Amino acid sequence: MNANVAAIQPHVGAGSAPRTITEINESLQARERLLTASARASRLLLEAPDVRAAIPDVLGLLGEAARVDRVSLMQTCAGPGGERLLAVVTEWTAEHGTVAFPETPRCVLDEASYAPVSAQLRAGRSVCLNKGEISTGHASAIEGIGTQTKAIVPIFVAGEFNGVVGFDNTRQHRAIDAAELAALETAAGVIGAALHRERLVDDVRRERERAAEQRVAELAKANAVIRGNLERLAGETDLHSFMGHMLLEATRQFGAISGDVVVREDSLQEWRVVAHVHDGQLGPAPYAESVPLVGSEFSTRYADIREVLYVDVASQETGTWPGLLEFHRRQGAVGTVVYPMMFGGRSVGFLAMSFRRNAEEVTRSELLVALAQQATLAVQLTRLAYSAREAAVLMERTRIGQEIHDGLAQAFTGILLQLGAVEEFPSCRKRGSELAVTLSRIRELARDGLAEARRSVMALRLDQTRRAGLELALRQLAERSTVPGGVSCTFEGAGVATGLKPEHEHELLRIAQEAVSNAVRHARPHTVRISMVDQPQHWELAVADDGIGMEQSPELSARQGFGLASMRQRAGAIGGEWQIESEPGRGTRISVRMLKRAS
Repeated sequence: MNANVAAIQPHVGAGSAPRTITEINESLQARERLLTASARASRLLLEAPDVRAAIPDVLGLLGEAARVDRVSLMQTCAGPGGERLLAVVTEWTAEHGTVAFPETPRCVLDEASYAPVSAQLRAGRSVCLNKGEISTGHASAIEGIGTQTKAIVPIFVAGEFNGVVGFDNTRQHRAIDAAELAALETAAGVIGAALHRERLVDDVRRERERAAEQRVAELAKANAVIRGNLERLAGETDLHSFMGHMLLEATRQFGAISGDVVVREDSLQEWRVVAHVHDGQLGPAPYAESVPLVGSEFSTRYADIREVLYVDVASQETGTWPGLLEFHRRQGAVGTVVYPMMFGGRSVGFLAMSFRRNAEEVTRSELLVALAQQATLAVQLTRLAYSAREAAVLMERTRIGQEIHDGLAQAFTGILLQLGAVEEFPSCRKRGSELAVTLSRIRELARDGLAEARRSVMALRLDQTRRAGLELALRQLAERSTVPGGVSCTFEGAGVATGLKPEHEHELLRIAQEAVSNAVRHARPHTVRISMVDQPQHWELAVADDGIGMEQSPELSARQGFGLASMRQRAGAIGGEWQIESEPGRGTRISVRMLKRAS
């Protein structure tokens, strides 16, 4: 193995074959074990009078949950000449248990000896190694004795690189996927938060020695706020609720007139206000709820900041968040403190508070650091929980789709094959005979059933628009809805690039699927036409058939039918205008208009 950076990236399945349901299930179980162990470890560290004394037991919890053979904690220190060193301060092994923090570290490694690995870790990126990947003798020390595979997860305390947690497999090679690695990073984050809390506690002790009783009381109050938020984080399931309570407490402690928690939403490609406090009350923000992640003034100004920032309101000529500067000036705000919430060297959002006074001293507050770290941990835990739920739903959808494909669809195929054999009998070849007519009707029903089963399987597939785009998804819908000798389904709209959010394109696909399914099942059409049209102000998706049409008012049918009501609700949820047009004997047309996003 060579020691270049490319060789030590995490092996998380890039370019690999699709995983089986068993592999997905095992990954979910591994993540659940690690998240459960992380929660227990957080509680243990919170209640421990001595954090460092409790860390060996925490390593044991995490090692058993991760099902590895060795877990080691290494922390940064400086050498005699200022060299960057990592020292192994405690270790757990499946065979011998834990070894507590020794006064003299048992092993000290010079980061210069494994510079590519060190650079990745200090950048906030975890590293996965396989046996023999590092050929340099000095660098092999970080690989570990007898290690087959190893995950090295960085720890950051107050935004500074503090060390790593290593998870070793010594008995066998075992790949670590992205989901398990994310859970390991959360577990390491729990240790980092505890070490930071220990630092805060040490600061409290030093302040008690140097300061008056009043200062001690203030820090004790701050510690109570931190502890209360940690307990709330352990039991709170809703991110918005936790953020609201945390922000409310923060504005009270610092005397701020207003505050916001802004979270980075990668799936929506935007920054979003998830909590707003004004004059001691939680409520909706009286300005824009979100701004784009790409191309906005806010991203240009704040996306890359890594340190707390104090912004003088009076010196600002234009606002970076629509409506925010005007709001601050109406409230008489003098300055705003903006604290970036960082996880693994990457921004996940911001904690901001505004004051009617110069509040630059708040930027140096340890309490502010602790509150921002708690908010960051809450965001990451919420995202992991959502990811776990989404993976579970995907697994169940895949299972149902396979059941339909292997069961119902195969049964209809078998019926059609048997009908083909029966129709070869001499008694069935007489045109116009009752038997021939009956067999023809059976064949039509079987074909319709097979087409419906295939459409159901396609509808259960994971959001196609995320992988291949709306145009390809609609084209595939048309192809798979065509029944030879029955219904011809076509798509018109080459070169479609809507610029809509992936979630909106997903809803449009679901509307089209429901419209095609309704037409084939109820309208008895010869042709169904799906179209996506680029108009000056909006996009229009339409599904039109030449079937029997509707006897009663289309609007009345839309209110009575579940499928039509579902389409209307989906369109309304994404800001679309849904319409239905139909006449008896002249077919039905369903359309959705979506305003184009401002460029």
